[in-house]
Amino acid sequence: MIADPSLSKEQCRQALLCIFYCLLSVTACAQTGLAADDLFGVSFSDRQQGWACGRWGTILHTDNGGQTWSAQRSGTEVTLAGIHFTDQGNGWAVGDNGTILHTTNGGTTWKTQKSPVSFFMMDVFFATPHKGWAVTEQTTILATDDGGRTWKVQFSDEDLILKAVSFADPQNGWAVGEYGCIYYTSSGGETWQKQAGYFEISDENGEPTGAPFLFDVAAVDTRTAWVSGIDGYVASTCNGGVTWNRVRTGAPPAHLFSICTSPGGSIAVGGNGTLLVSIDKGCTWRMPELNPPVTYGWLYGITPKGTSGFAAVGWQGAMYLSDEHKDLAAWKAVDSRQ
Repeated sequence: MIADPSLSKEQCRQALLCIFYCLLSVTACAQTGLAADDLFGVSFSDRQQGWACGRWGTILHTDNGGQTWSAQRSGTEVTLAGIHFTDQGNGWAVGDNGTILHTTNGGTTWKTQKSPVSFFMMDVFFATPHKGWAVTEQTTILATDDGGRTWKVQFSDEDLILKAVSFADPQNGWAVGEYGCIYYTSSGGETWQKQAGYFEISDENGEPTGAPFLFDVAAVDTRTAWVSGIDGYVASTCNGGVTWNRVRTGAPPAHLFSICTSPGGSIAVGGNGTLLVSIDKGCTWRMPELNPPVTYGWLYGITPKGTSGFAAVGWQGAMYLSDEHKDLAAWKAVDSRQ
């Protein structure tokens, strides 16, 4: 996008936000597939129990490792962008209009929790059934230490969008988003430190410039984390975020919306027509076989399922399950309309 030199930084930012939000509304009309609502988030509490969320308040549940799925009543019709379960009972889903939903019975019933802001909630993560965080617009991080009965604004900064949050334990976590912003806490969110990211308007030509947009983060331990973003961007840290190093995966320059790691050390990354896996902690990468392929579609959420397998969700209700063998070479599609 070329910016009008007469535009203010805020006007340029709003224009870029329009493009950014369009990523949540893209549909792959050229691809034949399941006629279902787009899915943006997925979470498994163990190898068998999993949940996915998406447009129009969609929440789906599986109790057999993703082979079949059934709809749950979320009680809302807003887009749900993120979902996270700590165990088979306790889970949270977040989305538009400050929506925060909670269940204590595996999604049989969902209840609304009160948010202190009305922003679009982009992601949610709980380190324990009591201690959790949600990230949203205007670089805002919400936190709770009572399972969401009360939420507070824990941190806010520049007027940018935070897209994802992930914690390695109740104290150490990262939040990432627009213009490469990376924030880190080692105190459970009592303080957040900016580790990366910038935005500016060129004095020479008036064009906005900045670090690559980041869509997702996966915290592995107190020193290790991974991020994925726009145009095939993947980076990692092995020193708690003191430095972030770009990782060359060999992938095409597609937007990479999701990244996650399994307890066994494997990594999966998904995005526009792209899926990547590494079984050696990012040293080498491959593009596994997808049947059917997602050439004209996208995968928006990926989560570990068991010790080595993964589940991925995306456009028009697409769902894929990886094999649970070491090489992760084959992924199969399942029907989310069960």
